Amino acid sequence: MVYRIAIGSEDGAFRDVCCHEDLDDAMEAFNDLINQRDWCQSDLVVSLTDDRSGKRLAQYGLQDFNYRSL
Repeated sequence: MVYRIAIGSEDGAFRDVCCHEDLDDAMEAFNDLINQRDWCQSDLVVSLTDDRSGKRLAQYGLQDFNYRSL
């Protein structure tokens, strides 16, 4: 796979969510994740990385509205 989407947590670790061959598919999945509303408080960012170059193409810091309301 070429484009990797991962979630970064407060401990600095990233966990992979999905991978895509096509950039359009990857961007659609990335946008779906950043609009999600049920994140745990320990999840801080969603990132999109090009595995071929090793470069991060986008990173979104989760906002208050992304987290579960208690």
